[in-house]
Amino acid sequence: MPDGTLSQGALAVLKRSSSLPGILGKIIDGSVILVAVLTPLWFLPVTLDVIELNKQTLLVVLTMIAVIAWVAKALLERSFSLARSWLHLVVLFFLIGYKLISFFSVDWYLSFVGNVGQMQWAFATIAALVLLYFVLVNRFRTAGNVYDLVLWFLLGSGLAGLYGLLQMAGIHVFGSSGITASNAFNTLGTANALAVYMVVPTVIAASLTVLGCRERTCVLARGNWVSSFWQGVIWATLILGLLVSVVVDFWVVWAGLLFGMVLVVVIPFLRTRRFGQPVMLAVPTVLAVVAVLLLLFRTPLNLNVPSEVSPSAMHSWNIARQVLRDQPLFGSGPGTWIYDYAKYRSVSVNVSQFWTIRFERGLSAFLTMLATLGLIGTTLWLLLVISAIAKSAHHLVTERNDDAWQAYLTVFVGWATTVFLAFFYNYNVAHHVAFWFLLGLLGILVTRERWTWDSRHGWVTSVLSVAFIVLAVGAISVTWLAGQRLVADAKYSQAVRAFQRGDAIEDSIGSLESAVSLNKLNDVYYRNLSQALLVKVARDMQQEPTEELAKQVNVHVAKAVEAAKQATEISPANVDNWSNLAIVYQAIASFTRGADEFAIRHYSDALEREPNNPVFMNEIGKLYVLRSDAYRTLLNSPEQAARDEAEANIKNELSKAAEWFNNAITTKPDYAAAHFNLGLVYERQGNLKDSIRKLEEVLGVNPQDIGVAFQLAILYYRDGNSDASRQLFEQIVQAEPNYANARWFLSSVYEEQGLYDLAIEQVKEVKKTNADNPAVDQRLADLEQKRAEGAKPTPQPLLNPLEQNIQGPEEQNPVQAP
Repeated sequence: MPDGTLSQGALAVLKRSSSLPGILGKIIDGSVILVAVLTPLWFLPVTLDVIELNKQTLLVVLTMIAVIAWVAKALLERSFSLARSWLHLVVLFFLIGYKLISFFSVDWYLSFVGNVGQMQWAFATIAALVLLYFVLVNRFRTAGNVYDLVLWFLLGSGLAGLYGLLQMAGIHVFGSSGITASNAFNTLGTANALAVYMVVPTVIAASLTVLGCRERTCVLARGNWVSSFWQGVIWATLILGLLVSVVVDFWVVWAGLLFGMVLVVVIPFLRTRRFGQPVMLAVPTVLAVVAVLLLLFRTPLNLNVPSEVSPSAMHSWNIARQVLRDQPLFGSGPGTWIYDYAKYRSVSVNVSQFWTIRFERGLSAFLTMLATLGLIGTTLWLLLVISAIAKSAHHLVTERNDDAWQAYLTVFVGWATTVFLAFFYNYNVAHHVAFWFLLGLLGILVTRERWTWDSRHGWVTSVLSVAFIVLAVGAISVTWLAGQRLVADAKYSQAVRAFQRGDAIEDSIGSLESAVSLNKLNDVYYRNLSQALLVKVARDMQQEPTEELAKQVNVHVAKAVEAAKQATEISPANVDNWSNLAIVYQAIASFTRGADEFAIRHYSDALEREPNNPVFMNEIGKLYVLRSDAYRTLLNSPEQAARDEAEANIKNELSKAAEWFNNAITTKPDYAAAHFNLGLVYERQGNLKDSIRKLEEVLGVNPQDIGVAFQLAILYYRDGNSDASRQLFEQIVQAEPNYANARWFLSSVYEEQGLYDLAIEQVKEVKKTNADNPAVDQRLADLEQKRAEGAKPTPQPLLNPLEQNIQGPEEQNPVQAP
């Protein structure tokens, strides 16, 4: 081979190595585009949380791919550049502050990783979004790039809006079974979440119809079929966004749309001091008029979209204020608002129909941040927003190139609308992605200078090599852990569905144990495992007793207690973990010495974390009644001293029980279970007559007190005065038609008096608000059978009340022991 020449093999290697940076560049571009398109669309039915967990996983994986490709590309090119702007420093400071706040959280797993309902606030989510921001501002540089990314964002959003609209109309694209069979299902969460999200692409699409791009820097100005396709995407997104808004008819949507349209019209006017041609203003004018009209009047379309319930602004603010009083700097930690609600919620909530709901977020993203991020986190977020507004305003004022200026405006009005919405509605993962993706596009446009290091700086290659290795190892680890977490949640979902189908409880236990082995940091898995083991114990105890079965029961009891304890150790701030541990001890109290004391102690632990929960107070009272029953067995003792001590203990335990039942009634005056149990205590104390007389006096002073009337009706029934009980229950039902337990007990009175038609009518009314309660179905069947047989009226024992508990997201506690 002559000197100075290269072999064909060497040329091929050189060619491949020179093309590799281009391939890596395409990988970066593809990852970013996939984030923009797939985030609003992505869901997987294999997990119980089909939306948020999978969106977070997708975001993290795609972002890590983009970051690794970015560093690898720089390493191959032996050149590395970073965009220069003080806005980028503000973003970096926000991430550092967010990590610090997460470190001081009351629940590390929830704040760093996230869980059901809280994926959007996890540090993992925010870190991925900040990395996405830096990839955007360092990879893309021109207004044309920005337009391309905006169009991909509109495509994904438009498809999400189309799917949501079809679902609400009853057209199920992915079949009519499973979660996608519900008209309420969409890929963004609730109907309100979808509509609020669609405001942003609708505003951007409206801006593009007004401004467009007159030069050939973006695909819209090229005049070919590709340009026509994207024009179609813009108009389709605009129409779909408007249709979703009209169908859902949520005031925040109309306020956000009006805000965006004002920006689209006013900012160009401030630049040119004149309005554009009337044709160009047609779209924002129509949208603004529709927004104003539907802010004032109801939508003409009615697809029976389910309404969304959230805490009021005042309630959210009061909770934030109390959190800041106790933890002013860092708040309770990202994603922990559900704990704040449990601890600080107003006692007045207990008299509303939403008293059984433990909300996981405040009214808005801002009010949620105020409590969970504290003054430091909220200040950093406001600083980020103000910095972006200031930087964008500067460029909107100074930019002379029309196409670049129009790109600024299009992106800015979309991003500013996400900021506006943050003060009135809560973010989920897709809303966060929209906020940060558009902020990244603004970052591209405001970047004017860059730092560049190349191979002339000897240290560059070394630093890039180390960075690449660290990132590669980190990315592989993160991807592996994310995949393992996803598999664990799939196992958890498998366990829950097996339980709901009525499969062998061993199947659920096996799947839950697999979930625990894959993810030992999730308290939800341990909590549900303990309940599944309790179900196993209850079913085993119904079998013929044997020595082997007794050993098996003891093993499962020990495992249930251990799993419940493990949940409290993983997340001691979670009230559900302490109440679950108390429930486990309560379930075994009848055959395990000392379990009742542990149950009382752990219900008290739960009350420290949720002091206005009447259910815990009622359960403590029931445990004291159980203790009094245990002492009753000593009344037949041959020794007088033992009998005297038993009587004293019975009196003491019943007194404590009455105190706790009264506490529950004070916390929730219409709490049927506490009234029922207090009547039981009075009966055992022999105080029925005196209690009736006292309550009659109280009701005479305040005849509108439903709680007193309910308790008096219960006592009348226990005293054998069914006519007086019936009359009072009928008055309660007339005054409060939705009081299910009043109708429940009234049906018992009617049954005793042989009025089966009236009894059935009451139970049917109860079923309207307790459709999934098997006790209601069973009672309805029993009454219909008695009516068909013409059964004679007989005295009936008082029914147990319908049980209600305060709970968080359904996905967190789906496995419950009977």
